[in-house]
Amino acid sequence: MDISVQVVWSFALALFLTLVLPILLLLFLCLFKKISPLPMALGLLSFFISQILLRIPLLQLCAGQGWYQALAQSSPLVLGLGLAFTAGLFEESARLGGAALLGPRKPAFPGGPPRPGHRTWKGALSFGLGHAFCELILLAGMTHVNNLLFCVLLGMGEETLSGLLPAGQLDTLTAQFAAVTPLGIAAGLLERFSAVLFHLFATSLVFLAVARRKWLLFPAAILCHTLFNCVALLGLGLWPTELLLFALALVCAALFWRSRRWFPQSRAA
Repeated sequence: MDISVQVVWSFALALFLTLVLPILLLLFLCLFKKISPLPMALGLLSFFISQILLRIPLLQLCAGQGWYQALAQSSPLVLGLGLAFTAGLFEESARLGGAALLGPRKPAFPGGPPRPGHRTWKGALSFGLGHAFCELILLAGMTHVNNLLFCVLLGMGEETLSGLLPAGQLDTLTAQFAAVTPLGIAAGLLERFSAVLFHLFATSLVFLAVARRKWLLFPAAILCHTLFNCVALLGLGLWPTELLLFALALVCAALFWRSRRWFPQSRAA
């Protein structure tokens, strides 16, 4: 079975937008000092540690337990709420740890005020992009690498894959790929873009919580993260869900931009 050319090109474009472009963008912004390398690197680590090393392995461990499987069958909505909350808890806690490490530095001159370090709007931008792009690359970019590779191998003939995959699994994957449409891929890309905008907003909440000692902003970030993820549980359908997420993400982006005035000034940093 052949995959349509439009789908293959859509996978190629998605691969560029979710893997190549984020890397190039981070390098460009660091090179021209639009973002700071240290908070950006900590943002990358914050997602990798909170999700790849901690939350996802814990969820995989729980998925094999009887209570988890029973909950998934009897109360999928409750399970979905729990998953949304744990995503917020793990990721926002990682952001809090990153903000704690990016504290004030020594005064620029003896007797001067302590400099704010990277607990600034630029620091939040740097950390937020690092966190968001790490998620984008690992969860979407690497997936599209596999998708495009599968399409190429399938185009060479199913016998190429028959030696790599069991027959049943190959038939299932082929049927799944045959059902993919360019619009479905576009919806996934829109969701990833919305997630990037949300991560910038959530980072600003956590950084402001630490920089201004407004500690209620930390649980507020967890709550916002949970609610943002819960949009998928509303059962609105693919495009209504993605458009609602995008609308919320635009609000988050506007609030993130507005938050510049609430951060400590960084001119002495």
